[in-house]
Amino acid sequence: MSKRRKRLLWLAALLLLLACTVAGQQRLQVSEYDCPVAGLPAGFENFRILQLSDLHGARFGRQNERLLRTVAKQRPDMIVLTGDFIEELEDLEVTAELLPQLAGLAPCYFVSGNHEWACGGMAVLAEQLRSAGVRYLANEYTLLSRDGESLLLCGVEDPNSWADLITPEKLVAQAQLEYPGLPIVLLGHRNYWVERYPALPVELIFCGHGHGGAIRIPGVGGLLGTERLLFPEFEDGVHASGSYHMVVSRGLGRIYGLPRIFNKPEIVVGTLKKEA
Repeated sequence: MSKRRKRLLWLAALLLLLACTVAGQQRLQVSEYDCPVAGLPAGFENFRILQLSDLHGARFGRQNERLLRTVAKQRPDMIVLTGDFIEELEDLEVTAELLPQLAGLAPCYFVSGNHEWACGGMAVLAEQLRSAGVRYLANEYTLLSRDGESLLLCGVEDPNSWADLITPEKLVAQAQLEYPGLPIVLLGHRNYWVERYPALPVELIFCGHGHGGAIRIPGVGGLLGTERLLFPEFEDGVHASGSYHMVVSRGLGRIYGLPRIFNKPEIVVGTLKKEA
C-alpha cells in the first residue's frame, strides 16, 4: 500500500472519529435497568425512577427541549437529579429554564454534587429548586407513599459542602429509627459507595460523578476516571454489593472539557422489582 493511500485511510478514520464524537455529544441514550429491592412493597412494583446526572450546564436543543421530550416519553413515576447540574455560575441560566419543566413531568428530588459547591452556586441553585417545586434532600430523608404503602428516600449531601456533615451511616440510621423496617433508596452524587460504604444498610443507590469514564473504549469501558485514574471502576451500569445494588449514571455533560467519545449522554430509568 502506498504512503499516500495510508495517509488517506488514516485521515478518513480520523474524520469518522470526529464525526462520531460531534454527533455523540447531543445524541441522548436511554438506559433501562431492572432494580431489585429487598422487601419492596407491592405498591412500588414496576415504579419507574428516571435519573439525570452531571448536566454541567449542557443544553440539548433550545431550552433543553430534546432532553425534556425524551424524559417525558419515559413516563417516569419519579425523577432524581444526582448532582453536578452546574459547573459555573453561568450555568444557573440553564437550571432556571430546566427545573420547573422537569418538576411538571413527575415529582423531582435533587442531591448536590461537588461542582455546585466548588463554583459557589449552591445557594442560588437551592432557591431555584425550591421555586420550581423540586425537593432538595440535603442530608435528609422523606417518606414516599403509593397505593397505601411506603418506602424511604434518603439524599446525601456532597462532601464538598460542610465540614461537619453527619456520615451517610448516621443519616440512614436516623431514617431507620423513625421509619423502621422500610426499604431505603439512597441518592448520592459520588460513585464510591461500594468501596467506601459496602455495608450501608440500604437497598438501592443512585449516583453519578463517573461520566462513564469520559472516553469509552468499545468492549473495554471507560478510559478516564474523575480522579484522573485510567480505566476506573464503577463508571456506569448496575453494581451489586453485599447489601444493595448501585446504579451509576454516565451523566449528560462533559468532564474536564473533554468530548464524550463513544459515550452518549445518558438518561437512566430504573424500574423497581421485588428481589426474589
